[in-house]
Amino acid sequence: MSKLLFKHYWLSVYQTTRKFIYAQRRSINSTAALCYKKTKRGYQFLLRYQPLPELKLIGTNKKANSHGLYPCCVTGSIELGETPQQNVIKEIYEEFNLKIKSQNIKASSINVSSTQMNECVYTFVVDITNAIAVNKTCGDGSFFENVSENHWVSQKQLRKILISKHNPYLSSLGSAYLLFEYVV
Repeated sequence: MSKLLFKHYWLSVYQTTRKFIYAQRRSINSTAALCYKKTKRGYQFLLRYQPLPELKLIGTNKKANSHGLYPCCVTGSIELGETPQQNVIKEIYEEFNLKIKSQNIKASSINVSSTQMNECVYTFVVDITNAIAVNKTCGDGSFFENVSENHWVSQKQLRKILISKHNPYLSSLGSAYLLFEYVV
């Protein structure tokens, strides 16, 4: 049985009988969506650049990313009563100001977040070529959404991001791109 060390609305921290400490979010499972469109120049991907905890690369005294924003998929916590598909549609609306339908979702898979947490990440590949743009900010108002940025990158640029030895990215981005390569 684990002992509760700390509890907040969004996060609880526990310690096992063997003194291992782990965190559990309020919404345990999450979604990650790699959004793309096909253009005359090939595939373009809409990435979310958002803050993550400060990371240091092993063997250096340097921060992993000097500007503090890391390339990610659209991500979101699945709320109680919400399906992964409903969540990803909502998150694309909130973070990219785009309305999509379930038909835009081209593939999905389920990954385990880490061996240190009990989170499943429902990963989606979403074609936003014909998505409807909304002319207003739809975000949830959180700090992360207020400082995050959206950028289009080419397939070549995305591949460079994924093989970089010096600039980390959220792991769901790699999983989602692998799924994209498999189905598109």
